[in-house]
Amino acid sequence: MSVGTFLLGAILVSIGGAGGSVLRWWLREAGMRRAARRSSDGDLRAKPWLTFLANALACFVLGIVVARLGSTASSVGELGFLLLAVGFCGGLSTLSTAAADIVELLRRGSFALGVAYFLLTIGTGMALLWLGLVIAS
Repeated sequence: MSVGTFLLGAILVSIGGAGGSVLRWWLREAGMRRAARRSSDGDLRAKPWLTFLANALACFVLGIVVARLGSTASSVGELGFLLLAVGFCGGLSTLSTAAADIVELLRRGSFALGVAYFLLTIGTGMALLWLGLVIAS
């Protein structure tokens, strides 16, 4: 890989990652505001599910991107993959926040909900990735 190609890839990943991160932040902020208006403790209950929504959306989009660009050997396909899969979906999804949400659920004494959230996050993510692949194929 040439230096120019590497730099272009880094720029595309950065742009995509910024877009995905901003969307994740916006989803969480909008959801937290809505939950806070609905009840006094609604924002605490909504927080993990907003992370779940961002992760699920990222998996679905990733399935579409992989179906459309993942098998191409062209440089345009590779650059699109870097922008959308690595950058955008990487910025939109967040395993670390999901893990922190699980820890928070466990600290509040919701062991069953924490385990269910963990399993649902993984299962739904895989199912939506597959659905994205099927729809885009």
